[in-house]
Amino acid sequence: METLKEKDSDNQFLTFYILEELYALSVIHIKEILEYTPVTKVPLMHKCLSGITNIRGSVIPVLDLGVRLELKEKHNINKRTSIIVIEKKNEIQNFLVGLVVDEVNEVYNILNTSQEETPTFGNKIKKEFVEHIGKVKGHFIPILNPDAVINIEELSTVYAVKEI
Repeated sequence: METLKEKDSDNQFLTFYILEELYALSVIHIKEILEYTPVTKVPLMHKCLSGITNIRGSVIPVLDLGVRLELKEKHNINKRTSIIVIEKKNEIQNFLVGLVVDEVNEVYNILNTSQEETPTFGNKIKKEFVEHIGKVKGHFIPILNPDAVINIEELSTVYAVKEI
């Protein structure tokens, strides 16, 4: 029997591909999913930041998730490339960040009983980027930790540019 907690969005995860590998993020953090639109490059930024883009009047930084997870050197854009817009919060404000992924897959309900701790070996990405490992249809999917993936200090330069 499902508990009330298991029915809410805490257990829903959007899955997406990076280099044909499946990853997930909690839908709690996701604001919207967009088709890829070109971004404006900003000089002297961290290599994982593709640049900035304007979404409905808001300038937001766009982070290449494959580069951030150190899975590839640069992003190859195709017709399935998407931007997942997530909302981040810090002590001062809420702000939006776009994450470039190869392809969005679907939303899965992954109950706490189907989530495992991150193993210390065998990962393609750094352990701090993975919150848990979810089991879906016999497959293991890394559930990313948005606080580790999106480091506020790395994005602060973009926000300084926005105010100019």
